[in-house]
Amino acid sequence: MGVRIATGVVLIALVVVWLFVADYAFFTMGALLMYMVAAYEMGPLLKYKSRIPFVAIAAVCATLMFIAAPPGEYVATPVPVYMKYLVAIALPFWLVAIFLVKSYPNIVKWHDNIVINTIVGLLMLLPFLQGLLILRATNFAMNYNEGAFLVISVMALVWAADSGAYFTGRMVGKTPLMPEVSPKKTREGLYGGLVFAIVVMYLAKYYHLYSIYGVDELAFLVAAFGAIVISVFGDLMESMLKRLVGIKDSGKIFPGHGGMLDRIDSQLAAIPVFLSLYWLVSGELFHVAA
Repeated sequence: MGVRIATGVVLIALVVVWLFVADYAFFTMGALLMYMVAAYEMGPLLKYKSRIPFVAIAAVCATLMFIAAPPGEYVATPVPVYMKYLVAIALPFWLVAIFLVKSYPNIVKWHDNIVINTIVGLLMLLPFLQGLLILRATNFAMNYNEGAFLVISVMALVWAADSGAYFTGRMVGKTPLMPEVSPKKTREGLYGGLVFAIVVMYLAKYYHLYSIYGVDELAFLVAAFGAIVISVFGDLMESMLKRLVGIKDSGKIFPGHGGMLDRIDSQLAAIPVFLSLYWLVSGELFHVAA
């Protein structure tokens, strides 16, 4: 327990420095590092015999994405609409992921196809990376920290849902949520997590931490609620992939916490889904100049 707490403290300190101290170039490098470590850990979950091929594929895709729209330009110019589409593709993907998780272990043949697995891995990672870069760049030129508060506010939805689910599940959890995928999760824990996340959401909204994404009230509520709910399936999706290949933790990079994927699995869904739903409901997805 001591190692887990110490690691958690170090991680929090690193995140604070990454968000509030590093300039946008170093923030991008940090986001890319998270992406590449996650890709390294994901290879075995996708049934690659070696980690290198999927890491190489992920690196090429990220490079092409950066060539198509250098993220450094986001701090001064609008995000190209095609990059928003790259983030928005996460929405239909995670809806399919919900079906796959709920169908486990009855429908698993798709996992025998390396091409499908590769597409699944890329759709879990690329929209997340692009979404992080877009959030942090929000109003960067006018307020250096506005995007940092925005990133941490969206991430806090997941942290609150996870923490609320953990403590509620420990206290009153009785009904298994999806025992085949994650035996320790309960329905009571899920409800407790949702309530706590909603409280955190309204607190952050009250202090205007959602920046431009809090302007359209309906779009914000749909985006926030959607991110909270679907983030649960980000966690379950990774758990399912680990079960399909018989792996307990995605890695050992964080003592007491497992790997990078174990730390960001819910964020992989929450961040792109939040952005996608906001753009979709507000109409921005179809009215932004390229």
